[in-house]
Order: sequence, then structure tokens, then C-alpha cells
Amino acid sequence: MKPMLILLKREWLEWRRVIIGTVAVITFLNLLMLLSVSRGSAWFHETLERDGHVTLEEVRINDDEEVNVDIRMQGDDIEVYIDGEGSSKSLDAVMNRATIPVAFGMRVGMQLTFAFVLFLSLFYFSDAIYKERADNSTLFYRSLPVNDHLLLGSKIMAGLVGMVGLTLLFSIEYLIFVRLAIVIMGEPLNSLASAVLSRISYFNLFWDYFSYLIFAAIRMTPLALFLMLVGSYVKGRPLLVGIGGPILLSISWAIIFQSAALLKSIGKFFWGFNQILIDQWDITENGFDGDVIMYGSFWGYIFNVETLMSLVVSGLLYYGLWQIYRKNIPTG
Repeated sequence: MKPMLILLKREWLEWRRVIIGTVAVITFLNLLMLLSVSRGSAWFHETLERDGHVTLEEVRINDDEEVNVDIRMQGDDIEVYIDGEGSSKSLDAVMNRATIPVAFGMRVGMQLTFAFVLFLSLFYFSDAIYKERADNSTLFYRSLPVNDHLLLGSKIMAGLVGMVGLTLLFSIEYLIFVRLAIVIMGEPLNSLASAVLSRISYFNLFWDYFSYLIFAAIRMTPLALFLMLVGSYVKGRPLLVGIGGPILLSISWAIIFQSAALLKSIGKFFWGFNQILIDQWDITENGFDGDVIMYGSFWGYIFNVETLMSLVVSGLLYYGLWQIYRKNIPTG
């Protein structure tokens, strides 16, 4: 156990600048979001002070009906007026519809966060072994009193655990900045948005997301091992070879054999991470009549035949990686 912790610490020391730099960039982008929200809030309150109200025109509440929504402040109270057919029955529908963009924005933000971390992980796995081959440090590490499986396992674990951990960290940071943005918006938007967010169980939200990330890490393992396998063999540009090679092969296959099966398989693999979130993390239109987010079950995707196949493919790729890693193939 102790050798594994030491090797994981080594991975952290080698990649900490990249991780810290990434956190700084994400934080900077979130601060820019707050700046944009602040400017939008200033316009909203200027309009509210000048005109005494803000009108949202042609708000669609169902497929056949659109209404105008007029928001006014009377002291500390918020007054919402509906102008349209059946306006007396439209207030609940409008408030219910207001929950959708808030919940949708949260889901999209967390999806984009995962996509960004997934993109970064491709660089890590392609360089995990290649980087050591390039500076010949792999010879030193293999001379240590630890076996090859421990060395390779530490890199695989660091990459997958790092992907899950960074995604959770960035998602928490994103939600914190969303709440700060709501505070900056001020009344009456603050109260309206808070009423929506109060319907969200953040424990269930992150439990769902954690189980999804476990699923993603398992499905990501074959690609991670393939990139490490490429990085243990090629003379240069492991990411370009590992990603560009299969894409070029798929395009060539489609042209020669008039079949896009390989291209579809690659697209299905990457889109599958997003599609499962869409299928299981549905946004309800019940609004204040129920939960804002309908929680699905991601555990069913973990314990199935496709996951078993991913583990089998991972085992085969790991065996090939181990065999090539033992040869200490130089990059020069």
C-alpha cells in the first residue's frame, strides 16, 4: 500500500503544475461569468428603477400558448402579472417553466465540465509513459524495488481517480459560482431563482453524478490503456497517433468500403457519456409541484454486459501494455 501511495504522490508532483494551472483557468472563466452576470443585473435593475417593472414578452408556457410576464417590486414583495389568454391560470405554468432553464443550466454546466476534464485526461494518458521514455527516467523507475504492475497501476489509478476528482471539484466550484451569480443578480431574480434551487437535493445530485463518474471511469479505461499502449511504443506524438490514427483509419475505411461503421463507433463511444446523462438526468416540467430534477439510476449502467466487455478489453490492452513496457523501447 505504501509503495502505491508514494507512486501516486510522484504522479502528483509531475503533473501538479498542469492541475493547478487548469484550476486557475476554470476559476478565471467563472469570474468572467460573474462579471457578465453583474452587467446584466445592472441593466435589469436600471430598467426596474426607471420603468417600475420589467416585461418579458412572449413567454411560451406550452405548445399553443404564449403570455407576457410583467415583474414588479412592491417594497420587499415580488409581484408577477400575466397578460394573455387564460392568464388567471398561467401563473403556476410560468413559474413551473422558470424552473427548467435553471436546472438545465446546472446540468449543462456539469456536462461541459466533464467533457473538459475528459479532454485533459487524453493528454495525461498519452504522455504517462511516453514522457518517461523521452527523458529515460523509465529506466530509473524500473530499477526500483517495485514491480511493473505497481508502476503501471499507479499511472492508471492516478489518471482515472484524477478525472473523477477534478470533475467533482470543478462541478462544486461551478455550483458555488452559480449561487454567487444569483446573489449578484439581486431581487427579485434572487428570490425567484432561490425558490427553484431550494427544490434541488444536492446530496442526490452529487450522488447521481458520482455514480455516473464511476461508470465513466470504467468505460474510459480501454481508451486510457490504449493511449498508454501507444505512448509506450511510438517514437513521437503519442496523442496524435492514438487519436488521429483510429480516426484516419475510420475515414479510409468509409471511403474504401463505403461503410461508416468505424466512424459511428468512435462517435458513439464519446457521445455515449453525454447520452446517458440526457437519458437519466431528465428535467421535469412539474416545477414547484415536484422535484426540479428527475433523478435516474446510473448504477444499472455499471453492472451490465457492456461494462463486463469494457473490463475484458481493458485486460487485453493491459497485457499488451505490460509486454511492451518491459521492453523499454527508446523514443530516439
